Amino acid sequence: MNINIEGAITINAERSIVFDYISNLENDKYWRKEINWTAMTAKPALGALAEESSFLSKRAPNNILKLHCIEFLGNKKVVYQTVPGSTFYLKSSRLVEAISASECKVIYSLSFDNGIIKHALGFSLPMFVSRMVAKNDMKKYLATLKSILETGNVSHISKEEQQVKA
Repeated sequence: MNINIEGAITINAERSIVFDYISNLENDKYWRKEINWTAMTAKPALGALAEESSFLSKRAPNNILKLHCIEFLGNKKVVYQTVPGSTFYLKSSRLVEAISASECKVIYSLSFDNGIIKHALGFSLPMFVSRMVAKNDMKKYLATLKSILETGNVSHISKEEQQVKA
């Protein structure tokens, strides 16, 4: 059974800057605490592939997911999903809506197989507990994302990428 959660936050930054940042899964390690690393085979686009390592628990410190981009609407929406045949299902949707020239709303939706929790912990949790923990984590992720993008604290982005955005 899947857990589905959604969170939204307003960010004082241009939509294109926000979208460029959140559409690139290699940036997730800066705003999602469980991500060890992500490697993408290409820039974010329809069909792009990514491999992601997550620290789920001491029992699963390096959980690997292979994802592919199944929907890409430039400067607006990107959806990644586990590749067919994956042990666990995960779908991540990131939508960016312009509010004004310098402000936007991010809507982050996540759907994942509750079985991954049993894999990580060695036992199942009730769905409502899994959903509550995931929703709480999402709030923290979005607050971190907002802080990074509003303060310009993107020192991890290469100078070339920063110049392109300037």
